Amino acid sequence: MKEKTHLVRNRCLFSIVVILVYFLCHRIPLNGIDMSEYNNAGLDLGAILTMAVSGAGQKCYVMSLGISPYITASLLISILFAMRSKEARARTSPKAMNYWITGVCFVVALAQSIFYALSLKYVEKDLMSILVVIFELMAGANIAQYLLINNKKYGVGGFAPIIIVNMTESLIAILMKSSVDSLMIPLLISIVMVIIMIFMELHEKKIPLQRVSVHNVHAKKNYLAIKYNPVGFMALMFGSAIFMIPQLIVALIHHYHKSEIVNFLYKNLNMSTVFGMRVYIVMLFVFTVLLSLLFVNPKDLSEDLLQSGDSIVNVPAGKATRRYIRKWVLFFSCLSGLIMCGCLSLCMYLQYKGIVDASVSMLPTTFMMLSGLLCSVYLEIRAYRDFDSYKPFI
Repeated sequence: MKEKTHLVRNRCLFSIVVILVYFLCHRIPLNGIDMSEYNNAGLDLGAILTMAVSGAGQKCYVMSLGISPYITASLLISILFAMRSKEARARTSPKAMNYWITGVCFVVALAQSIFYALSLKYVEKDLMSILVVIFELMAGANIAQYLLINNKKYGVGGFAPIIIVNMTESLIAILMKSSVDSLMIPLLISIVMVIIMIFMELHEKKIPLQRVSVHNVHAKKNYLAIKYNPVGFMALMFGSAIFMIPQLIVALIHHYHKSEIVNFLYKNLNMSTVFGMRVYIVMLFVFTVLLSLLFVNPKDLSEDLLQSGDSIVNVPAGKATRRYIRKWVLFFSCLSGLIMCGCLSLCMYLQYKGIVDASVSMLPTTFMMLSGLLCSVYLEIRAYRDFDSYKPFI
């Protein structure tokens, strides 16, 4: 009897349930906070990246940390394990990875909760109010982490559906408040950026390979694929979380030691200032290249080809193959980094010069991120659909 797996249907339904639960929970306000202080928050880059991982440009909700601690912990552990040898990574179980991520996530969530709680506007600020807020922020981060982990296991898109919901909700609010004239330039730039990013997400460089065995499991795939956007929007998402680390360090130093340099960094190391934006853009570009070299590792790829006896057409095996692969990974990572950083710089310039209103200047960046995330969800759903198309024969 033939049985259908219904993998696409079941995973999509599970993700919808996760989205509904998250949507209901992420607008619960923190206890004792003066909400009137957060009614007119602008949509700068910092707000965009904050709402992407937390669902709110403000820090006055129970889920204000959102999935930021989990993303930061996942990134740190992934980088540490990616820097280890191939054999060491093979000996590390996914369960051990999850233990490390959970431990680091707790530390990051606690540090961010304390930092956020101390910076909030309270109706009556006292020690008990601060402690309650820290507890609520930790609880919200744990709920968001639980939903994210289960969506990665049983749903589609990993963290992408949660981020898409966050950004779509905020986008609708911004678009409804803005006039048509103020939206003209940002939307035109957005259309161009969406086309570019969809093209880069759905296309790949195919490096021709020559297989030594027709019985090789990869024999029908006679090329090595490198995506035009090697790490997608991972750098943009993780970069925003990593950018919080120097902010926390500077805030801690400023609390105990005040000097001219420390005061300058404390006031300007954020994404609402030109200095902070420049630091973030440089960091994002470098981060994109480094992540590409870590996760699309030329050394591992060349060793895999050498062990299987396969090779790139007209390229000698070994170091020459590694250099050839590294050249293309660097080229595409630099290209995607320049496009993302160029979009951010253009948005910043338009806002700084007053050409467009500050509340809509970051719309191209938002649409660029959304298009990339939707592409990743689409590709995953298509993979599950292809699995559903196979019919059991045993």
